[in-house]
Amino acid sequence: MAGTILLLSWVAGLILFLVFIAIKGTKLSKSAVLIAILCNVIAIVLLFIYTGPNKMKADIGRIVRNSRTKDGAEVYALLFKKQTDSCTVILNFKDQVIPKIDCCIWMELKLCPQELSRILQLKKYQQSIFHKAEIPNVLQSFNGRPEWWTPQILSDSITKYNIKFSQTNEQILFVGEDRTHVFLCDQAL
Repeated sequence: MAGTILLLSWVAGLILFLVFIAIKGTKLSKSAVLIAILCNVIAIVLLFIYTGPNKMKADIGRIVRNSRTKDGAEVYALLFKKQTDSCTVILNFKDQVIPKIDCCIWMELKLCPQELSRILQLKKYQQSIFHKAEIPNVLQSFNGRPEWWTPQILSDSITKYNIKFSQTNEQILFVGEDRTHVFLCDQAL
């Protein structure tokens, strides 16, 4: 990915340089301009050979795929490695439009207990149980959450499952006692 970004940046830089030359006119010597253009073209060709057309095509495809908006079912499939079915209903959903800038994927789900068990077996979640009175303190750290994202309505006892992938990437599930109503926050900063 870095090679593709560098190559595209270099091409953009060369185009900007050529526009600058066209606007500035004769203030620069022609031999200096030709040498600069030749060096840039050689660098671009070498980067293209290093990166390879197949890798570039895959990287650009990945950028395009990641930049388009996804619906809740697509995000669910990406997060939990399974398409939604009759057992799983996405009640509310808010995607992370710009990864690393928008904090989180927010989701409210209704699902069967078997699906919740399957999800919890995918990763090594840490489990914490909170009573209803403790939930406001727990939810204080969730800034920017949508109005509908209200785990406090689940039940008198709420189980929090979380896993940290890195210092700034964490997935949290709040589950009610009946194990059929889930609030998800997938945070990636």
